[in-house]
Amino acid sequence: MRPHRRGNQEQGEQPASPRLATASSVYLLAMAPLTILYYALPTETAKFVVWPIIGWSSVFAILIGVLRNRPAAPTAWYLLAAGVTALIIGDNLSSYQFLMPQTDAATGPSLTDIMYLAMYPLLFAGLVVLVLRRTVARDRTVALDAGIITGGLGLVWWILFLAPYYRDGSLHGIDRLVAIAFPFGDILIVATAVRLAVGGGPRLRSFWLLAVGLWSLLVADALYGYFTLNSSFSEHTFVDIGWIVFYMTWGAAALHPSMRSVTDGGPSTRSMSPKRLSIVGSAVLVPPLMLFAQDAVGDVSDATPIALTGAWLFVLVLIRIVGIVRSAANARSETRIRALVDKSSDAILVVDGEARIRYHSAAAERIFARNAADLDEAFLTDLLRVADAQNLRVILSNGSPTTNVEWRVRPPDGKWRDLEVVADDLRGTAEVNGLVLTLRDVTRRKQLDMELRHQALHDSLTGLPNRVLFMDRVEQAMRRAERRGGSVTVLFLDLDDFKLINDSLGHGAGDSLLIAVAARLLASIRAGDTLARLGGDEFGFLLDTGEVEEGEATANRIEHVLREPFVVGDKLIQLWASTGIAAGSLRIKTPDDLLRDAELAMYLAKRNGKNRFELFRPEMHDDATRRLDIAAELLGGMERNELFLHYQPIVDIHSGAIVGIEALVRWQHPRRGFLPPDEFIPIAETTGLIAQLDKWVLNEACGQVAAWKSEHRCDESFYISVNVSGRHLQDRNLTRDVRDALAVSGLDAGSLVLEVTETALIDDVESATAILARLKEIGVRIAVDDFGTGYSSLTHLVKFPLDIVKIDKSFVDRVANGNGGDVMVRAVIDLSHKLGLATVAEGVEVDLQALALEDLACRWAQGYLYSRPVPAEDMAALLDARHLPATRQKRGGAVRAS
Repeated sequence: MRPHRRGNQEQGEQPASPRLATASSVYLLAMAPLTILYYALPTETAKFVVWPIIGWSSVFAILIGVLRNRPAAPTAWYLLAAGVTALIIGDNLSSYQFLMPQTDAATGPSLTDIMYLAMYPLLFAGLVVLVLRRTVARDRTVALDAGIITGGLGLVWWILFLAPYYRDGSLHGIDRLVAIAFPFGDILIVATAVRLAVGGGPRLRSFWLLAVGLWSLLVADALYGYFTLNSSFSEHTFVDIGWIVFYMTWGAAALHPSMRSVTDGGPSTRSMSPKRLSIVGSAVLVPPLMLFAQDAVGDVSDATPIALTGAWLFVLVLIRIVGIVRSAANARSETRIRALVDKSSDAILVVDGEARIRYHSAAAERIFARNAADLDEAFLTDLLRVADAQNLRVILSNGSPTTNVEWRVRPPDGKWRDLEVVADDLRGTAEVNGLVLTLRDVTRRKQLDMELRHQALHDSLTGLPNRVLFMDRVEQAMRRAERRGGSVTVLFLDLDDFKLINDSLGHGAGDSLLIAVAARLLASIRAGDTLARLGGDEFGFLLDTGEVEEGEATANRIEHVLREPFVVGDKLIQLWASTGIAAGSLRIKTPDDLLRDAELAMYLAKRNGKNRFELFRPEMHDDATRRLDIAAELLGGMERNELFLHYQPIVDIHSGAIVGIEALVRWQHPRRGFLPPDEFIPIAETTGLIAQLDKWVLNEACGQVAAWKSEHRCDESFYISVNVSGRHLQDRNLTRDVRDALAVSGLDAGSLVLEVTETALIDDVESATAILARLKEIGVRIAVDDFGTGYSSLTHLVKFPLDIVKIDKSFVDRVANGNGGDVMVRAVIDLSHKLGLATVAEGVEVDLQALALEDLACRWAQGYLYSRPVPAEDMAALLDARHLPATRQKRGGAVRAS
């Protein structure tokens, strides 16, 4: 017979069933007479009758065991059953092969060989699964020991079984590979068997049955190989005992209930025990012993594999020794750590039943600020507060095994100390015979806890309550008001234009200013009210009253206390604030709703001119909701082509020739109808959609002008002017967006003018200058829009790389009134010309304005005098006319420009 091997186990439950345990024993007992019968019968009868019963019963026993015991991981057992099946099929084919007429040997493996060889990967896979399931953690020492033992056994297998086939000159090609495959498969099984033996996990009866069967299989295979090489193998001999034991023990292992625990993981044995040392040492001695043996018979034919194996084992042993040394060092380190723990800062006291101190560690002297003589035999109750001393007496009287308490002591140095105390009652033990108290000084930790709680609920800059504490107090106030049927009032304050302070004077000055503001605001509230810093330059006020009049009075006091300038460094700074007021109760609002309402009112105060307060009205929430809806719909409006552009011409004042146009976005909303820009552009600014809107306008405008130029409706000097928001100006993608729009449309960069407001420029001068410089590198021109309405001076024109200055309509309206309104415009035009900048007057509506601007040498203008913003098709018609007629009165005579 020619067997194969394979083993694996799965994890399962431990509870044993007497019936199943009996089934395993009965199976073993039943196999004993079958074995006797096998050897008692003639060879042919034994091979064809008894041997199949022995083999197939093992397969069925394994399957029945899996079905009845239901292990957690049945895959391994099914792989074992498959391996045993392959072996018994190979045995049966081998038996029937002798009945067939002998023919010339065919090249290649026979079906019998294929079945035998199929057993190896099945058994190997099962053993690998078993090893993995039993391994709970990676342990290098186990792998090293397994590698050393496998190396020694592998060398023996090579010399005795593999090498003879390898050097056999009568075998060629596939026949040699088949012959070598059998002992090589045995080496694989040896490796996994060794790893299983040295690894961790429970070793119950099923495990030992598997181990016995596995090694029986390996021994039988070894004997079979030895006798086959010497041409002395015969069937129906003692060699078959190894395979019979394999069959019967594996079937019994599966039937036993402990098979459910075979795949349970467990820690590996890390220490080098004498038993393990002897096994590992024996494996290390294999290479020299094999070399001596071959030298003794005068045939040293395996020197190379012996030398390589010896070197491999030397490396593994060296690594193992290093690990042992490190383990010893770690053990010494652990001992040292235990010694340090014994001398830790925690104090140890042992007191008797009368609270007399019988033992104390050195740390107790520091905690109680007393020397050893003062503590020896002292009564601990005399060192504690009255309440804590009483607590100690209760612990002594109760006799609880372990008690955790907190005490406070005030030693002679006068400093209170907080102690965590663990009391272990060991008065019943001969070694201690006392109450063991472990005392830890947690004074500093408690102080830190209090500081952290304070920091978590207070603003670190001003010391005021933060938003979390403020909202908690709002909720508590609303609950109190609910009980009395009233309401509370909340104010939301935001400093106006505070960003300019940070940008101009720095954040350090801004922080100093916030501290000063907080101090003044605190002085403006009544006792019992709460002032909090909600974040940045935002403050919240909680008034424990629902009277709106009190909210207005508080807002007036705020305005009064902020009226006096603040001194920051050597500068006087005037601050204003916008405040929103809201009142409500828990019947109709949550604390979050109330603060939101006050914030909405504050934003309305901002929009209505700042430096004022507003009372919340329900329509404000509707307006906020409407703005939120518009923001949500704006992006979809761009995708659905609901937005479109109008164009307003920019003309030569003298000739009326159209030199360029400004692109102005409009929105035809499907439900709200036509929305002018001031309905959605501010919303786009606040929600962050403005950059996408600018990009859309840029692409549409560039594409339209490129189309008009290709249709020869305008010459190459004609340009399109597109507004860029201050937020988009700070976007790092602006330059890329401009490049993309020019590339897609094919428009020359010189035909594009980007308009930015002066307020956007001076928000961050350095950043704006750098961004404008990058845009100029592309070739586009830059115009400053609404010049004169912001906070800049004429000197800002020098700082930025500009091309065009657009004079705001507010100055154009005054330029022809004869009251000196032209002074500012003249200054802007003169300075612009000296700097090489062009000027465009915005909002020109009457002839007198155009005449006055022409007298001031302003060359270009736009406004209703020439044309309102018109759709693209109307603009195309104007371009076809080339000029815009404009009637102007000049020096008492009529002049007609067309």
